[in-house]
Amino acid sequence: MRDQSIPFLIAAARGALEAGYWASAVALGSAGAGCWIAAGWQHVPLERVLLASVSIMFGVAALWYAVRIAIDRRLFAALADHPRLQEGEVDDTLAGLDEALIALGWINAEKVRRPPGARVRGAIRLLWGSVVIAIMQWLVVGIAIAARGL
Repeated sequence: MRDQSIPFLIAAARGALEAGYWASAVALGSAGAGCWIAAGWQHVPLERVLLASVSIMFGVAALWYAVRIAIDRRLFAALADHPRLQEGEVDDTLAGLDEALIALGWINAEKVRRPPGARVRGAIRLLWGSVVIAIMQWLVVGIAIAARGL
């Protein structure tokens, strides 16, 4: 019998990845804002370096999440459109995906044959990671704006 929840799980993962994409974009924009604010601080060199360093660190983390999310967005889109999945052959479709990921060196043998729910939870972890980075970066920029007195 075909598992009727699979298309909805894939749609949930795609939605989470889309949200994660936007959170990463916000974090990257905020990192740029933090560096811009730091560049304007003439008389506080230690705070300037600290703000720029923290903004760059969060920017790099946001970029890493953006890359991971972009890859997973494409993978889940291909999975959703795969003809064998449409026919209800979930195990064969996921096995093909795992073979490709192993060939690329992106997963190890321990992650092969994960059920769809586990894959969706991985996508949601990417979403939450990107949201946390965005929130942290916004807090840093907010504190910098308040300290600067803008």
